[in-house]
Amino acid sequence: MTRRDDESIDNELSGIAMAATHEHEMTVTDTETEAALSAVRSRRDAGDLGGAPPSISLSRSAERRRSPLIMLGAAAAVVALLGAGFVAVVVDGDSGDPVAEVLDALEQPDEVGSATTGAPATIPPPPSAGTAITTTTEAGSANVVPSAPFVQQTISVDAANPPQLLEPVVYASVPLVANPNGNRIEFAIGADNVVVNQPGVSGFTTVGPSPDGIANVEVETAENVSSIVSGPGGVVYGLGEPVFDEGNEAVPRGFRFVAIPFVGDRTGEVVAFEEVGLNDYLELPAYFFGHGPDGVIARARVANVPIIGYVDEMGAPRDSGESGEFGMPSPLLDAERTAGSNGIVVSVLDSQTSWELDVVRSPSYSTPFVGPNVVAPGSGGRVIYAERIGADISPEEDFGLNAMPVVAVLNPDGSGEWYRLPDDWDVVASDVWGTLLARTTDNAIELARLDDLIPAAVSMPPQWPDAPVDAPVDEAAVTSTTSPESVGLEDPPAGVLNIPRKCREEEELTCTHLASTEDGRIVAFDPIDSSLSIYDERGDVLLQPPIAVTAFPVDADVFFQYVGPDDVAYFQYMTPGGGDPRMDMIAVPLSGPNAGTVVMSWAGLDGTGDSTLIPRRAGLTSVGCCGARVARPAPDAPIYRWVDRNGDVVESTAPSFDLTLGDAGASVTRIDGVDAFTRFALPTAFQTPRDFPTIVATDDGGALALDFLQIGNGYNVFVDFNTDWPEFAVDNGDVYFYRVGEERSVSLLERSGTVVVVADGRFVRRELGQVASAGWPGVAVVDPQTGVLTADGLNDYIEEAQPAWANDPAMLGLQLAPTVQPNETVQVEIVTSGPSGVASQISIMTSGFLDDSVAASQVVATVVLDVDGVYRFVSATYGVQCQPGRGHQDFSTELCI
Repeated sequence: MTRRDDESIDNELSGIAMAATHEHEMTVTDTETEAALSAVRSRRDAGDLGGAPPSISLSRSAERRRSPLIMLGAAAAVVALLGAGFVAVVVDGDSGDPVAEVLDALEQPDEVGSATTGAPATIPPPPSAGTAITTTTEAGSANVVPSAPFVQQTISVDAANPPQLLEPVVYASVPLVANPNGNRIEFAIGADNVVVNQPGVSGFTTVGPSPDGIANVEVETAENVSSIVSGPGGVVYGLGEPVFDEGNEAVPRGFRFVAIPFVGDRTGEVVAFEEVGLNDYLELPAYFFGHGPDGVIARARVANVPIIGYVDEMGAPRDSGESGEFGMPSPLLDAERTAGSNGIVVSVLDSQTSWELDVVRSPSYSTPFVGPNVVAPGSGGRVIYAERIGADISPEEDFGLNAMPVVAVLNPDGSGEWYRLPDDWDVVASDVWGTLLARTTDNAIELARLDDLIPAAVSMPPQWPDAPVDAPVDEAAVTSTTSPESVGLEDPPAGVLNIPRKCREEEELTCTHLASTEDGRIVAFDPIDSSLSIYDERGDVLLQPPIAVTAFPVDADVFFQYVGPDDVAYFQYMTPGGGDPRMDMIAVPLSGPNAGTVVMSWAGLDGTGDSTLIPRRAGLTSVGCCGARVARPAPDAPIYRWVDRNGDVVESTAPSFDLTLGDAGASVTRIDGVDAFTRFALPTAFQTPRDFPTIVATDDGGALALDFLQIGNGYNVFVDFNTDWPEFAVDNGDVYFYRVGEERSVSLLERSGTVVVVADGRFVRRELGQVASAGWPGVAVVDPQTGVLTADGLNDYIEEAQPAWANDPAMLGLQLAPTVQPNETVQVEIVTSGPSGVASQISIMTSGFLDDSVAASQVVATVVLDVDGVYRFVSATYGVQCQPGRGHQDFSTELCI
């Protein structure tokens, strides 16, 4: 017998179908895009989504230019400035090489034409658990910080696709003092006050509560200070005046780092000081100094070495800063910038908490003279990093002011979010009490709080945690069973998730729905109060308070479909009052000012259950039921575009999938980007999907899929698609079966390759082998001369594993033909069926060969039901049928012509 190798034809046809689908996604019509944008265009045109025009810079004026003398040497610059009658209290060269920073900025990608990326809140990063992050201190010693067991997340921002815009709400203002040199105004935030330090003023202003509300108090000081820190208590710390050797008043030997109280009998006096080197702290970025366990520290230097110890209002040493004023310890932070890239690894020292920031700046970005900002603590255990990433809006300066201020809010669980501020606002101070925003107008400095604009901080323990550990499991929470159809559920119930499960009715569709964000966090939809709750990847840490969704019709059955880019959730429900079953769909952000509200909606989707929505690069795509065995989704399938949390169209960077059937192939293809494809053969159990399998891209480059197989009472089938599968060959041990109707249901497929099922009313994470029976991993062998088929090891596997599929003779027969090639169909029929101990006969026929000689093949197998309730293989024969005119039409071992 002969068989033609059609692999080249198959690959060509699959490529044509795949290319057509991608072409459709990349050429969505202008009409479709206009329709997607229409709901938000009027709001954007009104200015609600755009940034405010630049105002007076908080760091420098348009007239100010940096002297190249400062760039060539800090000490020489100080001498020159003193000689000219000026005192230089500015920051040192720790900001890095300005020339290298400018070159790095010139290497950033183009600002125009990056609509394909979006600005997602959280994108899954590549580092694996257990990788250590090493940072180097000023003294050269290495701090090795083990990574958390969850995957370190990459928090991305792109100037070409800005994140969500926040509109600050002014809560206080301070009169603006004339500042002809454009020197930076400085701020510090304390437990119950803000300190504003304006250049040219002999003192500073405190802004805090009073019997009449918010009050400003002017504090005249005996010594000017800069780079200030507030508290603990009513004390401000900062760089003071230069210190000279006796008899030498030309060049100072250093500076004083002073403590000045703003309450008590010694208000405005220097009650304590430490001397620092002349070149130690010159040209510092905002909020460079902060709080350590025992005193004020340099946040970007050796963070555990205090510059000055904490004192009280009389100058006496006081207790650690971790006392009542802080409410929780101030974490020690580090930011390690990756040379030649946009990466910034932010880590909490002496813990296992870290984040990777990916910052894509405008091509016309101008590197600030003082370098990038430092990372700082925020409220509720958060960490804050802010900078400007837009185009240079003052190109006449050597180091101009950039547009687009952005701030990363990093959560203790490893997640994070970028936000954009209007161009005339900046983050000017941050500490464990909150994050301060400010801008200048013609005559005032206006203050606002970042914490008023973003979701409330998660309540955390009074210390930064080490590696999260699995919550203890109540072993009585999940019932066990010895039924062979419930393989694995008798094992200890590790992995019970701390996610409540609620039901409006007894039906599964009315119970809590689960979905995953694109970076693996779990989102639960509560059908009782229509709220969304976000958990970490392990499902036992609530990341933010539940979000109420109020847009659904009363008593509607709501279907939680997906979480797309930018953490936007998609829901469907029956169109109210609709005749022919139709569905409406809405998009609801999980965070930001629009959290819980509808930012986009669609009407008229198929509501009969004859189609399925699947995620693609451009949006959710409809795949129809049944029909011809062709490529799915169809090249012209409707696409419901992804939107961000403002309702603007975005695209996904997550992997998506194609399914190819018929003579073009029998495969599923994982698509990573526009030109990265991984193709997997289809097992026989997936040969005739109703529409499209439930499928998720796994971290190992493969996929985990679930589909329904109509044999007997029906089986749910999991497939662990592995990258080591050869073309059109399947390891049947990666195919898992369990009967529909068993006392568990699948709620979520996870990118780790695990599944979340319902057991005893609770969500439980399981390995595939714990919820379903793996197929026989062996291979049946045919003797071409005699036509005898042998299955060595099959009965031993059945004896040992007691798989659920061995209860059904047709399912046992499927193990003898585990895979299909292009255009093939495998049909399994029970020819005779006998009671226990009596032989039954099954027929496994494969047709549709792309061969000019052989049309089909048939295996006739004899099996017997044993006393343990499962079938055993007895024997089998194999034969082929020829194409018309090419030989015999009976199934035999005779060769075709």
